[in-house]
Amino acid sequence: MSKTPRGTTDLKEFEQDSWWEAVRAELNADTVWTEAAKYFPARIEFRSDHGSWTVDTRDGYVVSVRQGSHPQGADVTLVAPDAEWRRVIDGKTDWFEGTSPGLGEITVEGDGIAAMRNVKAMWRLLGALSTAGKPAAEPGPYSPDPETGRHTALTGHYIEVNGLRTYYEEAGEGDPIVCIHAAGQDTLMYRHVLEGLSDEFRVISIDAPGHGKTLEPVGGAFRDISDHADFNEAFIDALGLQNPAIVGCSMGGNMVLELAARRPDFYRAVISAEGSDYTPTVSDTLLEMLLLNGAQILEGWSSSMTGYRTPPERAREVIWQLRRVCPEVIAADLTGYAGFDRRDQVGRIKSPVLLLRGDADWLVPQAMVEEVSSRIPGSRISVLEGTGHYPMIENPVEFNQTVRDFVKENRR
Repeated sequence: MSKTPRGTTDLKEFEQDSWWEAVRAELNADTVWTEAAKYFPARIEFRSDHGSWTVDTRDGYVVSVRQGSHPQGADVTLVAPDAEWRRVIDGKTDWFEGTSPGLGEITVEGDGIAAMRNVKAMWRLLGALSTAGKPAAEPGPYSPDPETGRHTALTGHYIEVNGLRTYYEEAGEGDPIVCIHAAGQDTLMYRHVLEGLSDEFRVISIDAPGHGKTLEPVGGAFRDISDHADFNEAFIDALGLQNPAIVGCSMGGNMVLELAARRPDFYRAVISAEGSDYTPTVSDTLLEMLLLNGAQILEGWSSSMTGYRTPPERAREVIWQLRRVCPEVIAADLTGYAGFDRRDQVGRIKSPVLLLRGDADWLVPQAMVEEVSSRIPGSRISVLEGTGHYPMIENPVEFNQTVRDFVKENRR
């Protein structure tokens, strides 16, 4: 779903009592919202360029909607220009994108901490603005289902890397492909890749320090992607791999660009999925709130970035995988992600680079990827339709084929 351009626009819905009543009915019929908002009594004001409306919630239900500010004030006020509210109503943005630095234009005033501690309710509340008064969307068509049980058996191993007992999985034989997971995840993220590409390659997936079955490093979780890069270099050397292909997603997608810049001609192929050389897109507030309300934040965050061709069972797996993580670990990972800037280094890369993204991923938009590509000579961009931030889970068949083609093209 493409994003609509920002600019002056008509916001007729905000002037219609009937539309706000439809929003109220939508929320009160949404059992997910009523459960999330049960212990979040609040007056929430929506302020546009030309006016405001206030929603009053009690015991998990909207008890009233009124034009203008409430006489007793609002607990939380969401302020945005008309064009941004237009995008919310049209389903082109939501709570997580709208409040992300540099990406959205929704400002939270009042008790922002209460809003983040009840972020599931806030997320569903904005979602109701996009569905109120509209017929239910027809599901699908979805991306193809992967075949299972058709290739080399998966095996798990432990190895000592920089003094840490480190877990990795592998399947298949042939040219190696090393898979580096996203923030807060582990080897499970690449389960379809290990199975789908092990007919032709030796596919290896590693648990980062403090993730999955790999021990936590001394001093706690890494808060700098360079520390993760050091560790992955040591892992590749410990396995004695020569000229492997490397695949990374999100935080891992950033990391493979750093690894390739460190060893400009070492890697057979570099696939950066949902990665960039510069990602200042996670707020300090979100990082702090992950320690208090990680489960709710990660549920909404991952769902928000899941694509429209992702079938429900795979969308649910995205959420489940992320919610297993320790809050301190995901906060450390995203601290490194938010502080990542290697724009002055990626031009050194001489290995073939593929920048792969899903077109439904708002965190890594097309413009960002095109900027990265402009700094890496010879790099290419591939886009998966209707796919979000977790393409190897959401759309494994098309993801695997894209990786397979690129690695085979660049065999030495």
